[in-house]
Amino acid sequence: MIKRSTALLLGALLVSAPVVADEYMFTYSKLFSQLKNNTKEGHDDVRLALFFNDAKTGKACNITKAWMEKEEHYEEFSIPESQELPLPLDNNLRSANPLVYVHTEEGKQCDIAMEVLVSKDLTTRFDYQTVENLLPQMQKMMSDLGGMFSSWFMPDVEGVVVVFNELESGTIAISEADDIQINNGRAIIKLADLNEQSVVTLPIKADKVMPWIPQS
Repeated sequence: MIKRSTALLLGALLVSAPVVADEYMFTYSKLFSQLKNNTKEGHDDVRLALFFNDAKTGKACNITKAWMEKEEHYEEFSIPESQELPLPLDNNLRSANPLVYVHTEEGKQCDIAMEVLVSKDLTTRFDYQTVENLLPQMQKMMSDLGGMFSSWFMPDVEGVVVVFNELESGTIAISEADDIQINNGRAIIKLADLNEQSVVTLPIKADKVMPWIPQS
């Protein structure tokens, strides 16, 4: 018998809800209120995505099944290899406000996370200007998530976190600057550590590129 755990995403960039069961339940409108930021202007190369991440490793848990239902209506999602929940943005669905159910790997504690990601896959080679152009878009998306006055308190995005699902360690080659180490499948590329002529060469294609904010 599977126990149910109900979790609602509130107005925060990252919402974590540790559970002991492997089923999550949401109202569509709560998810829509966050994902609608993808339709705003000012961050064409950046988007929000919904994942269920392993509480220990931070890597995406496998979604074994996910669907929406309300009364006699039922629709199952096709889950991509990335394990992102592909929730459609639809005003009619917001009005109907169905329940959204997600099953993850049994026995694994997963956290619900709304992540800011680069919307298009980066090639394994990109330059200083690519990183420089992404940072204000990430900043804008995070400010949109935080609300009207969030820009007063939001720390600056100063780089990107590159995530590899199939690579635990290694090196990212940087021309005109020091190489960057990959640890536990992640590497931080700080704009300040690059030269304007720098070219970044990844060992393999990144699975995610996320904002990096210095920890105070």
